[in-house]
Formats: sequence, C-alpha cells, structure tokens
Amino acid sequence: MDHVATEPLSRMTFRSLASALGVSTYSFVYHFGSRQEMIDAILEEGVRQQSEALTSVDLSAFDRAQFHDWYREAFRASLQDGSRTSLRLQFEAGALEPVDPDIGQRVTTSFKAWRDLVKAWLKKQGIDTRRAGVLANWLVDTAAGLHFGFLLTGERTATMAAFDVFMAAFEREAFEDAEARAVQAAG
Repeated sequence: MDHVATEPLSRMTFRSLASALGVSTYSFVYHFGSRQEMIDAILEEGVRQQSEALTSVDLSAFDRAQFHDWYREAFRASLQDGSRTSLRLQFEAGALEPVDPDIGQRVTTSFKAWRDLVKAWLKKQGIDTRRAGVLANWLVDTAAGLHFGFLLTGERTATMAAFDVFMAAFEREAFEDAEARAVQAAG
C-alpha cells in the first residue's frame, strides 16, 4: 500500500507495481487481467467504506435528527487514520474517470449513489423533487470539498468543526427556512 500511497494512478502499471513490490509482472497480469481491474481493486477499499455506510442502514426510516447523527458519524468515520491515502486515490480517480477508460467509473458511481440517497431522503421529508436535488448536491458536494481540505491539511478536528457549521446551515436552509416560507405562503 505504500507504493499506492505515493504513485499516481495515471502512472500505475503492472510493471511499476510489481517492481515496487519486488515480484513478477506476470503475477499481476495473472491475478488482475487488466490495468483497469488492478485499479478497481486498489480503489475498492475506499469505495467499500463509503458504500458500507450507505447499505448498513435504512435511511428512509430516519427522521431529521437520526439523519443528522448518521451523516455526521459517516463523515467522521471517513476521516479515520489512514483514510488520506484512500481519499487521495478517490479524488485522483474521480478526476481521471472522464479521460482514462482504464480507471472505470467506480468513484463517480459511488458519489452519485450518495447524492441519490440523500435526494430520496429529502423527498421523503416533504421537499419537492427539484429542491431536493439541489439540496442533495449541496450536501454531498460540500462533504467532498471538506474531504479535499482534510486531504490537503490532515486537520481532522478543524474539518469536523467545519462540517458541523455546514450541517447547521444545511438544516436551516432545508427545513427551517422552508417551513417559514410555507407559513408565509399560507398566511
């Protein structure tokens, strides 16, 4: 994993990985079959961790407080020791996916799954489809931005503090302001 932590995905090949590990290139070709499959295996752990947070709960049953607590815990868990390598690989893969077919679409698919799940939950909270889509983009995009900041600085405490400030603003915009507008429209 040390080699993966320091080698850009765009330069990762069977030969570079085999050389770094002191093994035969043939063993990687035999095991993975293609560069894309090798990169998929490398990215799998980070995407698996994200997907685990999605699949381990029935989000549709959550009220607002439960959603807040779950999303905060999922975000906090993504900042654990050792996660910076996984985050770097995911950001790099996400940037390369549109231009390098060997990278696949694993990160984009995972990102969209988060966004779609949040949108569905917001709709269940009574928010119309269009607004739920905008709010879901805001929530997931901001979490990605905070992840990028953490990747650059490694400042877990500051990242969590920023996340908490953002979540308060998100909840105000999504629910309190929407409720106030509904009261004004009815009155």
